Amino acid sequence: MAYHQRFITSRLLPIGAMLLSMSASSVLADTKNSDSNSTLKAIDIQENIQIELPRYQPGVSKTAKTGQLAHDVPQAITVVTKELLHDKSEFTVKEALSNVAGLTFNAAEGGRIGDNMNLRGFYTFGDLYLDGIRDVAQYNRDTFNLESVDVLRGGAAMLFGRGQAGGVINQVSKDAEAENFGKLSMTVGNDQYKRASTDINVMLNDTTAFRLNAMGMDAGSTRNDVVNESYGVAPTITFGLNTDNEFSISHFYLNTHITPDYGVPFYNKRPLDVDKSTFYGFTDDYEDNRVNITTLSNVHKFSSDTQLRSVIRHADYLRDNWAIAPGGYDSVTGSVSRSSKGNGAKEKTDTWQNDFTTKFEALGMKHEVLVGSEYLAEEQERWGHDGLSAYYPNITDANGPANGLPDSATGRYVANNGIIYSRTSSTGSWAAQLPNTLESGSTLPDAYKAFYGNKERNMSGGYKGKTWAVYSQDVIEFVPHWKVMGGFRKDWLNMDYLDANMNKNGELHFNEMSYRAGLSYQPSANQHYYLAWNNSFNTTGDLYSFSNQYAPERSKTYELGAKWELFDGDLSLRTAIYRTIKEWERNTDVASASSNPILSKKRHTDGIELEAAGRLSDNWDIFSGIALMDPEVDEVAPGKSSVYIGHRPPNATDYTFNLWSTYKLGGGWKIGGGCEGKGERAVYSYGTATTFDPNKVPSYIRYDGMVSYTQKEYALQLNIKNLLNTTYYDAAYINGGFVVPGIGRTVQITLDYKFF
Repeated sequence: MAYHQRFITSRLLPIGAMLLSMSASSVLADTKNSDSNSTLKAIDIQENIQIELPRYQPGVSKTAKTGQLAHDVPQAITVVTKELLHDKSEFTVKEALSNVAGLTFNAAEGGRIGDNMNLRGFYTFGDLYLDGIRDVAQYNRDTFNLESVDVLRGGAAMLFGRGQAGGVINQVSKDAEAENFGKLSMTVGNDQYKRASTDINVMLNDTTAFRLNAMGMDAGSTRNDVVNESYGVAPTITFGLNTDNEFSISHFYLNTHITPDYGVPFYNKRPLDVDKSTFYGFTDDYEDNRVNITTLSNVHKFSSDTQLRSVIRHADYLRDNWAIAPGGYDSVTGSVSRSSKGNGAKEKTDTWQNDFTTKFEALGMKHEVLVGSEYLAEEQERWGHDGLSAYYPNITDANGPANGLPDSATGRYVANNGIIYSRTSSTGSWAAQLPNTLESGSTLPDAYKAFYGNKERNMSGGYKGKTWAVYSQDVIEFVPHWKVMGGFRKDWLNMDYLDANMNKNGELHFNEMSYRAGLSYQPSANQHYYLAWNNSFNTTGDLYSFSNQYAPERSKTYELGAKWELFDGDLSLRTAIYRTIKEWERNTDVASASSNPILSKKRHTDGIELEAAGRLSDNWDIFSGIALMDPEVDEVAPGKSSVYIGHRPPNATDYTFNLWSTYKLGGGWKIGGGCEGKGERAVYSYGTATTFDPNKVPSYIRYDGMVSYTQKEYALQLNIKNLLNTTYYDAAYINGGFVVPGIGRTVQITLDYKFF
């Protein structure tokens, strides 16, 4: 712990002081040339006036529903732009989120698959959105159809309904635009990495545009035998473009077939010291996802200040996962045991959302009003897969010799049928088990093919839920430069729990109020100081649908922040100090939630964040962030040991940082580089232990670099990720069973070609 405190003091705080001093001097300089009527570079959604912003600068964010500049939102928000993703050669939402300070990754809780993160030390299950609509299914998201990934920090239940304490992750889709363009991108790299994508936008007439984004990839990994085979397509057509009545129809399809990676086990409280390419699964393992999302949207403008946006969406998700995870390490034999992980789900959501926004003046005060409603219908069916015992029953000494097993012996033996059996007692029965790492590499032995090829779904349950909500928010400028914000939302939730036969075996009803409040002071257009409060709740009915006896999780966030626009508005700088408190934290590990549903009764995170995004000069772009956090368990759940009080919660760290910068050299050449790092994390399961001695994930720093050459119609770009080939661990099983190594040194070359 002392080391990490020294690291923060000696390295991170001076950087923060430098940024703050730079911001203060720049703000004062800019303020001398500004008056109350000055404006920033912006995109006015209401009037469709577009002015180019620096490539990494956030600009307007739709995540807060009112189409504000991120600078004007009285809450911490990070926008990861498509330009940043392109320069870093990042193609997944998980990679995009590595640019977000204060975020860590979880690994496969209870067989969970797909994107799984912690933000500000709190898990984000249920907080993933696509264009402001819930997108909570477990799948690995791609960025081929994304304009940006926006992260709104702190509670956001007033805007989005039930959710977690850390914040909201909103994926912003690409829209049809009022111009013609076409681009083809191809990327190749080591470990047989191959990817191609296209982005085509065509004006069909003056007010109708069609856009098509498509992607296909077939890639290996620096992790042995881990592959990703994915393809997707996303057509969009918009009628009435740039008129007062705009109507869009879009569809998003993504199909992924990847190798699930459960990483390496812990040994002596640290990740097992093996090569970072070591894979303990089998090449037959798979994680399959299929996503279909159809969206109809209409924006009707009554005036330049008043509009109604209505969206109807139907989404279908199908996933199935079969994998082998590492178990315990035997230091005598040097082998690692294995266990199977099999599960899947079919999910469906139907959403109808309406947002009415208007600006007006009354009693000498300016108002920006949001009034909205939402209807959400959700269905889910979940299943598991049979284990080995269903295919290879236990055998006893009586029939042991017939199977090639000696009488009254302990240990592990291979039967005549090729299946490995073991027992721990000389009188017990023999149970089939998977090969350990000494008996087989990553190729599945022929004897086990039937086990893989004849898996039956065992329905484990599901749920059906309906939510109705109304909400309203008003931002009032009550005197020049001062604004007060207040908002509320009322949710009515009705959920039915389903048993293994998909019959109702319980229900859940909630009527919840959520609030959001803030006070802003903007002495000039390039300065914003604010104090904000918000709350959130989460029923977790969709997480594990087997019990309705627990009240919702509840959280609240207090945040004091400042945002500056420097260098004539080209560089956005923000800082925030916050405290988030969460009560009755649920277990997100479906495999253990039935016996251990509540993790902590109360916990909190105190933190400070610094971020910079934009342009330092005409040739120099930067995107960076630092998060210093002090997450702590305050009270344990009933029946849990008090030994956890005062310690960091699982997979929470005390610091993260990221930096990326590019510089144009002239003649079409550009160079770039950066780093990302995280502090040490502890992973463990709350229980009745008398001492606190958890498994620990070590801290790390990773360095990346790029060089590109751009001409009018084409561009070539070289990216090297993990330049120093550092061994690090970017995802951890929150209960402490295993940890997943990050990528080794990865070299990728991208060709972009503009064909019109």
